[in-house]
Amino acid sequence: MCSAKTSMEMFAVWDLYNGSTRDFASKFWEGQSKILDSMQRFSTGWFDRRHVGTRAALEASLRVCESKKLAEVIACYQEWAAGAASRILDDQIAYQQLVHTAVSSMAAAQVGPQTNEEALPFIWPRAA
Repeated sequence: MCSAKTSMEMFAVWDLYNGSTRDFASKFWEGQSKILDSMQRFSTGWFDRRHVGTRAALEASLRVCESKKLAEVIACYQEWAAGAASRILDDQIAYQQLVHTAVSSMAAAQVGPQTNEEALPFIWPRAA
């Protein structure tokens, strides 16, 4: 409930909070932009790693088909599996960076305590 009696007092209330609202809106949308940039980097990196994995699997399967010894087959598999594990680790690190960016952007947009501003006195509404 607004404590202002006249329209001029309502504008005074608006002016009191207009600066903090502007700051919050600015921080919020700048944070959203950072989150979108981070999500784009994450998804681009994810697809790049999937393409690398697909090419590695193709190369490993072709080498396995050409192998004459079981030891060569096992070596091909181990090399492919090590690359797959490395890509999974890279996915986890990229996801952690994405979450860190999202959380820090949301935290930066939080409204802090009001400073150097006088609060308007509360005017009790009259019963009708």
